Amino acid sequence: MKYLITLSLLFAYFGLRAQDSTKTILKTSRIVSMSANMIPKTDTTLIYYDEKGKALRYYQYDKILRTGLYTLVPSSDKSLPQKMVITKMSEEEVNRFNKLIRESTKANTPYVYEGKKLDIAPLTAFYEQDKLENKVILQIYWYASCSTCTENFAEISAFVKELGDPKDLLILAITTDNNDIAVKKLKEQPLRNAELISSGRAVSDAYQLTRYPVYIVSDKNKVIKYAVVGSPRLTIPDLKTALKDALGK
Repeated sequence: MKYLITLSLLFAYFGLRAQDSTKTILKTSRIVSMSANMIPKTDTTLIYYDEKGKALRYYQYDKILRTGLYTLVPSSDKSLPQKMVITKMSEEEVNRFNKLIRESTKANTPYVYEGKKLDIAPLTAFYEQDKLENKVILQIYWYASCSTCTENFAEISAFVKELGDPKDLLILAITTDNNDIAVKKLKEQPLRNAELISSGRAVSDAYQLTRYPVYIVSDKNKVIKYAVVGSPRLTIPDLKTALKDALGK
């Protein structure tokens, strides 16, 4: 139970907004970011306590819990049944918690899961098929008002630069937003070397993706090596590992 409590604090999921699907492709040179009914929205007014009894507000305990080294346990004081204490986990507990995060965030639809060959047909409705060949493809599904979707764009961009801007890496930023909204957001929060597919609801529907953000990495043989929904703390580190492996770095 304590892992589930902490998990709910770490995840911030946003529902998918319906958008019309029209064909729009935009090349952005050097630039371009669980389901709401599954995990309740975090109450930022709650107060938790450290092991010395000090009261911590959201902006304080959120940083602690995001390290993945701490969890919440009920206070041993039976007169305060609602009092939750932030407690450091053992190495075994951390590993178990990390496994829980990874299992809970895997994308798992009939069309998208690790080890499956990616059907590129939904993408070719928006993007030229020959440009999808012999490429490692990173698909990022997002929308402008989803802060969790775009907050990692800077880190992903820095990593792409660190890799040397690989010519065999194709980054597709796929959004349900229309072109104007998407372009405006990507000027505010650029995604390096990405190509934008706006009004792309048809793509996410084809893959049966209903929760955002989604990150999918497929290798040059179109085999899906990484497919995750949401942005807990392990998402971007694991994404980097998957990209390096697929690129042979």
